[in-house]
Amino acid sequence: ARSNRLDVLYPVNGYTRCYSSSKGYEFIVPVNYLLDQTMASRNATRGAESLDPLSARELELRSRNVSEPDSAYGPMGSSGEENVSVITSAVPRGFDLGVFGGAGEQAEWLLNNVLAKPGSGKTGRLIGASQRVIRGVTYYTFEYTIQSDQGWFRHNVAVFATRGSTLYTFVAQIPEARWRSMRDAFFAMADSFRVFVPSG
Repeated sequence: ARSNRLDVLYPVNGYTRCYSSSKGYEFIVPVNYLLDQTMASRNATRGAESLDPLSARELELRSRNVSEPDSAYGPMGSSGEENVSVITSAVPRGFDLGVFGGAGEQAEWLLNNVLAKPGSGKTGRLIGASQRVIRGVTYYTFEYTIQSDQGWFRHNVAVFATRGSTLYTFVAQIPEARWRSMRDAFFAMADSFRVFVPSG
């Protein structure tokens, strides 16, 4: 059932599938995870342009060019601290993450320069980093924690991959206190993440 993607419609072994044919990625999520409706609504209307002039706030947001998740899921009724999301970003065709070194080097750089850089009030710790090649695509998987001076402490599993002119970033995060109970589910989601040629 899973190999035929029936889990897009029906749960298989407690998971359903997020399948984006237009963006070229897929992964499984626990059956109790729901699609973030705010993200879904934004993505549905992203291509539509209003005839009204943009407000100062809209111009500011557009000029920042912040990458928002293409899709996001989380358990119903949660605070949003536990979620999984995918961001797609344009990169030059043929771009290879391997130019930044192996999985461990990339993960350390990301933690030290982006996620928990000095002065950010965050402390990052790399737990593991690996890479694998599936059907010609290299997937880099990082497991790490981020602890904030503001009191939150999260466990993360991220997967990065490029195909064509797109960089795919899969991130699953959860409060550290819940990590042990959800560890297997988080790695099941990360291990299921695949990218392919978009069809739409």
